[in-house]
Amino acid sequence: MPYTLMVSPCGTSTLTNQAGEHVRSLLTRTANAREQDLSFPGKQTIDQYLSQREQDILSADVNQVRRWSAELNGILAYYDGQLPPQTDIHLLLATATYQGQKTADLIARWLQAHGCHAEVHPISRDLNVGSAEAFRVAMAELVQWVEDTIPGYRQHQYQVVFNLTGGFKSVNGFLQTIGMFYADECVYIFQDSRELIRIPRLPVKLDAESIIGEHLLLFRRLGVGATLPLEDCRSIPETLLFIHGNQAVLSEWGKLVWNRCKASFYSQGLLEPLSAKIRYSEAFQKAVHELPPERQAIINERLDQLSRYLDDPKARYNPSSLDFKPLRGNPCPPSTHECDAWSDLDAKRIFGHFEEGVFVIDRLDKGLH
Repeated sequence: MPYTLMVSPCGTSTLTNQAGEHVRSLLTRTANAREQDLSFPGKQTIDQYLSQREQDILSADVNQVRRWSAELNGILAYYDGQLPPQTDIHLLLATATYQGQKTADLIARWLQAHGCHAEVHPISRDLNVGSAEAFRVAMAELVQWVEDTIPGYRQHQYQVVFNLTGGFKSVNGFLQTIGMFYADECVYIFQDSRELIRIPRLPVKLDAESIIGEHLLLFRRLGVGATLPLEDCRSIPETLLFIHGNQAVLSEWGKLVWNRCKASFYSQGLLEPLSAKIRYSEAFQKAVHELPPERQAIINERLDQLSRYLDDPKARYNPSSLDFKPLRGNPCPPSTHECDAWSDLDAKRIFGHFEEGVFVIDRLDKGLH
């Protein structure tokens, strides 16, 4: 039987269940507040209640905690009312609110106290359901988190389950859509029921040719986080863009589409550089041509990152996956700079030098020691 990775967004029902009228009213009014937004009297009242609530939850048995916490009710229902095995992993998604963080932490502590592997993941500083713009930015970050996190578990044969019993409706609706691409199934329970409802992954396949193929250069630029003039992006469906004034970036859905499709384009051979400030040497082109498709995909992604770095130096865009930097001394002329290609297996680097403002990529080789 495969191991399970369960992702559970956390709301505040664990706190509000059984709260008195005065405390419940305060919790409702401050549900979207961060710690610094709370008044001293309000925070003091909430903390006093939290202290008692923590004692109640942490001392509760399986049956009690299922009545008090929607998130734990969903988790435990998945295991037929039994404790999850220690081999499974539970990732709890917390909002940026004070109550959201406290709730996720409390759920994690209950699971840990019973021998389970549980971690809290605050997805974004802006994962807050009180502002439409902040929510949309946070959902774009959530897509990136899912893309960076879930595939690695799938490669290690984990069954991926999204537990949508607790959490906020807006976040859960978004996660259910993402689940069609990343989860093996989504599960939830209606209100106080104990019957688990399972939604298996649908055979969804994006038509990459029609969505991205005609606009590959634009998607490549947007895919490395570039902000482009809206006028340049008119040919891209608006749902895939986040528009601010006359500028556009990929929306949360745009990132989802791009992340799921880019490998098929990047693995078809060495792509033309996005930037006019990059030129390939024949030796480099030959080396990339001899690579397997999955390594060609990595090279193309790295070169797109390098294009953004060279085209917009003021942005100081230089992620750790790129790590563009000058060489010390003169170890391999004519190359004066290097950046990462990949860090696993034979750990290759990309070497090059500048000629009249153009970065000439000389070769692909092992890193220098």
